[in-house]
Amino acid sequence: MITGPVVEMLAHSKFAATYKSPPGLLQMATALRASGKGVVVISCSDPRLNPYEILGIEATLKATMVRTAGGRAFDAIRTLAVLQTIGNPTTIVVMHHTDCGMTHFHDDAVKKALIEQSPSEKVAIEGMKFGEIKDSIEDSIREDVAILEASPLIKKSTQIIGLAYDIMMGVLTEVIGSKSEV
Repeated sequence: MITGPVVEMLAHSKFAATYKSPPGLLQMATALRASGKGVVVISCSDPRLNPYEILGIEATLKATMVRTAGGRAFDAIRTLAVLQTIGNPTTIVVMHHTDCGMTHFHDDAVKKALIEQSPSEKVAIEGMKFGEIKDSIEDSIREDVAILEASPLIKKSTQIIGLAYDIMMGVLTEVIGSKSEV
């Protein structure tokens, strides 16, 4: 039996009352491939962050989101590879934000909690990376842009852009350069 906040979510009847179905996936993918204008935004899964609103993206199906803890690229590569196969987006945007959980909860703390939860997986957990952001978000963005540029699963023709979002001010800034150039 379903309990808790999901009960309220399922009772959300306004959505169904005004719902208009999108085009079929194959129709949409064909249109995106032909346009050469598809965009994928990698951003944090923080509920305070709404990339559609921040970037002014309407339901035009020209952009899609991949949301990970910290907006980290290494978690998103598999999904990006699939999306490049389906819709052939030509641009990937890496967007990190201030006051991100990954700036406060570093890998060691996450590993410790997971080992307490699953002690039999200690060796595997100790070898994992969880996406901590120890330096500035600009440095983490540069790192993620470099990861995507180096990935054999991301098309070399893809434009990769880094953006920093100040969650308290609502300001979006382009981050230029690689981490090695800083």
